[in-house]
Order: sequence, then structure tokens, then C-alpha cells
Amino acid sequence: MNNDKYFLTYNQQMRKLRNDKKISCVGSADKKILVRAGYYNIVNGYKNPFISGTDSNGKHTYISDTSINQLQAVKKFDDRLRSFLLMYITQIEEEARTLTGYKFDECNNNGNIPWYDINAYSPNRSLQDKMNVISKAYQELSRSQLDYVKFYIENHKQIPTWIMIKVVNFSTFIDILQFSPISVSHSLCELYDLKDENDHPNVKLLIGSLHWMRKIRNACAHNERVYCISRIHDQRGHSGRILEKYFKMLGRGYSRDLSQCIFDLLVYFKYYLPRSEYKSFISDSNFPY
Repeated sequence: MNNDKYFLTYNQQMRKLRNDKKISCVGSADKKILVRAGYYNIVNGYKNPFISGTDSNGKHTYISDTSINQLQAVKKFDDRLRSFLLMYITQIEEEARTLTGYKFDECNNNGNIPWYDINAYSPNRSLQDKMNVISKAYQELSRSQLDYVKFYIENHKQIPTWIMIKVVNFSTFIDILQFSPISVSHSLCELYDLKDENDHPNVKLLIGSLHWMRKIRNACAHNERVYCISRIHDQRGHSGRILEKYFKMLGRGYSRDLSQCIFDLLVYFKYYLPRSEYKSFISDSNFPY
């Protein structure tokens, strides 16, 4: 069995850091970091910025004088970054859901075609797609423990669109938006100025940016690392960076690298946040770690 798999006491973990990884970890203060954060969380989670290469055995080597305190500093930065980004993402998510619910009913005969009717969705989408998203919405509503959802289920014949849109998972909401009549997604593109090079609504950017927010929001909510989060662009062109107008204004290094990262979120915020709020976001993002 690999030595990494054995149980190690805190003192043994400290020796392992000093002897095997050459990371300074001595005294009660450093031990307290391991006790509170955990070896895996602090070392495996935040070591990457300090890796300088690999040795002859393929093991990581670290920048000289790297210490457990420096790893903790990156973790503290990441902790604050998660809380900070989550605040803005949830704000944008709530607004996008509200606007989608309104436009969905408006273009469906002012709500007379209910959301659980396949005719409420785009005729360009397959019957299977529409049935799947309606089924997912029903399942998520039936599992909800929210008081107002239970009230509507028990006292009304149907659940209105605004409740369904508010309650379903973020991924299901994005599917509903994507399968809705095209005027719904186009109206959001117009509102947020999500346009392509020909000044047409950029639905790809709308859906792609919401999915990236969803991925980062989930990482924030589950206390996963976000400072180094990324999504790799594959050879078939799936996922990856959407080269919209702001990226094209930046250096070639940004346009060559098609993998999404935290920086993409900052660009997407420029569309979704009003100018004054975006300025506040950028100003507030300069917090000391």
C-alpha cells in the first residue's frame, strides 16, 4: 500500500511535510493549521501555486522556503473568493430566473399555455427534449420542502410558472430557458446586450455563461476550490471559452487558450451586472487575502 494511504498522526503529517515535501511545518501554530484544515484540504488542495517541478521519481518539488502558512494564505483567499462570488452569482441567477418566467408566460398567450404543456416550448426542439425537461421540473417540485410549494400542491390545481422557475435546479432552469420559444432567450440577450459580431442575439453566450456560473456556484456552495477552477476545451469543440467581444479586446494569450477559468466569470459579470454594480464588484474584488 502507498504510504500516503496510511493513517498518520498530526506529528507524523508535519514530519512528512518537512522531510518528503520540504515544506516548513513546525511548532504548535503550524500543527493547529493541520488540525483545523486537514492535511488533504490544506496541502493537496492548495499546493499547486508552490510546485516548481518534479524529481527523478516523478514526485512534486516545491519552491524553496515554502511553508504551511503560505498554503493557508491561499486557502484563506479561496475561502473569501467563494463567498464573494457566490453573492453575485446568486443575484444574477435570481434575476435571470425571474425574467425568464415572465417572458415564458408572456409569449405563451400570457400564461394560458402552462409550462407543463409541450406546446409551451420551442417547436424546433424534439418531443423527447421537451418531455424530459417537464418531467425533471415535476420531480424537483415534488421533492421540494418549501412551504409555498406544498401550499400550491395541496390547494391549487397547478403550480404557476414563476414558482416552477424559482424552485427547479439551476441546470434544469437553463434547460427550460434553452428549450423555450426563441423569443424568451432573445429577450434576455437583448436585455444583457449578449450579441454576436453581427449584432444578433448570442444565445450560445447566454447559455454558456449561465452554465459556467452554475458550475462555479455549485463549487462555492459545496466548499470546493474556485481559485483554480477550470473547464478544458476538447478537440470536438465542446465546453471551453466563448470568445465574445470582451475577450477579443484582450491579448492573444486569452484568445489562444480556450479553457474556461475564473477570469471568464469576471467577463460574464460585465454583461449581467449594471455598470455601477460592476464597478463596485471590481473595486470590492481587490480585498486583501
